[in-house]
Amino acid sequence: MEEITKKFAVLIDAENVSSKYVKYILDEISGIGTATIRRIYGDWSNNSNSWDRRCLLEYSIHAVQQFGYTIGKNATDSAMIIDAMDLLYTGNLDGFCLVSSDSDFTKLAERLRESGKYVIGMGEKKTPKPFRRACTSFKILEVLAKEESNEGENGRAEGLDNLPDVTNIREIKKAVFKIIDENEDKGRETHLGELGSILQNKFSEFDVRNYGYSKLSTFLEEEFEEFAVKKDGKNTFVKIHAENRPKEDIKEMIENILEQNQGKISNLSILNEQLKKEYRHFSAKKYGYSKFSSFVKSFDCFVIQKNEIMLKEK
Repeated sequence: MEEITKKFAVLIDAENVSSKYVKYILDEISGIGTATIRRIYGDWSNNSNSWDRRCLLEYSIHAVQQFGYTIGKNATDSAMIIDAMDLLYTGNLDGFCLVSSDSDFTKLAERLRESGKYVIGMGEKKTPKPFRRACTSFKILEVLAKEESNEGENGRAEGLDNLPDVTNIREIKKAVFKIIDENEDKGRETHLGELGSILQNKFSEFDVRNYGYSKLSTFLEEEFEEFAVKKDGKNTFVKIHAENRPKEDIKEMIENILEQNQGKISNLSILNEQLKKEYRHFSAKKYGYSKFSSFVKSFDCFVIQKNEIMLKEK
């Protein structure tokens, strides 16, 4: 049976993207579909970012001439937007790849996405967040270029010292905990591929290459001590690490902390932080509780009133 691949229109803003990225742009698209339409917009009377005849012919990219009618204005924007809307209704496409570091294409990305199209944005690190977030997925060109030549052992890319402004690690960790918790509540394990897809849907610019990795499994194992990546036959699952310390040890820690504070602490979050100082790997989620308060309530020797915790009188 013939394999059906997704068809994409690749639209490049020559005034905001250098020709040195062309190979990485098309290679990235080839991993998820076919670039059936390849167009680039610029004023070819003024050589834009080294996009020359040789480069365009080599990669079969159709050049669209757009004169700069007014000094200081980006002439390519309107032509690219008009073409994108025409293709939306007549192109029989599954998605669009908008290549630009210009936030002026934010509304276009939103409109294409609202029409059910998969929108991949590509731009340099300087690309404003509104355009990144408007896309279904956003790729940073400097990262794509470095990833090919600098991949080291164990799926780690070397030389990515100045990482782009992307979702911070803490936000990703919170999201992974929530995904695993929700699956466990339904009696399901969390597949590595499922986890990657949900993270991509939640954070449009999420890509492990932005953090110096080429594999999601390596990223999770290296960046987070809380998660374990386990292979089961052909499937790979992500789990919360089994706790090394018995639950009884944690209870004793809580008792000691309360005794040091005259038998009570005014806020559960303070207790949580003190536990982490005693045992830096502590997390209630490792014991199967989504909330710290639920974990504490599981012991019959503590009383919680509002947000205050105290030792139960014997």
